[in-house]
Amino acid sequence: MKKLIFSLFILSLVSHTIAQELKPISLLTPDKTRGLPVMQALSVKASVREWSSISLSLQDLSDLLWAANGINRPDGKRTASSAQNAQDIDIYVFMTEGVYLYNAANSSLDPIVAGNYLDLPGKTDAPVNLVLVTDISRFRSGTDSIKLAWGHIDVGIVSQNISLFCAGTGMKTRPRATFPGKDKIPELLKLKSSQFILLNHPVGYGKEE
Repeated sequence: MKKLIFSLFILSLVSHTIAQELKPISLLTPDKTRGLPVMQALSVKASVREWSSISLSLQDLSDLLWAANGINRPDGKRTASSAQNAQDIDIYVFMTEGVYLYNAANSSLDPIVAGNYLDLPGKTDAPVNLVLVTDISRFRSGTDSIKLAWGHIDVGIVSQNISLFCAGTGMKTRPRATFPGKDKIPELLKLKSSQFILLNHPVGYGKEE
């Protein structure tokens, strides 16, 4: 029994140490001059199923997240509108080294858990998977069913921002509602009962022919 307790203690200590090694990532100022004009981006917008496994540059990752749901006005409002300005959509960024939460206010990625969990939202070669979560507790009024309906609308707006950004910059993505590890993700991310996983977006560069 003592050996078991000691083993569990060591495992807990190792896990804690690994988590501590996952540090916040400061994002770069978004490049607002890049990309195709909107109509041209719409003309090439398409969902893909294959990606290069090459990691995204920090600038590309920074621009992607700002376009998805970043702050674009001095009053703190976002690139993606939301019902009651609840800003209910959180973006969890799955990468090989761990999972982060996009912090728009600080322009950073806050560490959630260390380790490669990219397969949980669905296995692909994409180096990044954005998991979109609504927190319905942020709505000021309405029943839970109405709030969840608003959350579905809001997540669609963020999803379109991601797809349009990728189309305009030559990156690749597709919105997906299927999560092979959907039952495991809430515990991994320590989600509250008011948080619901709605969509995920694998994102990367085009697969080399």
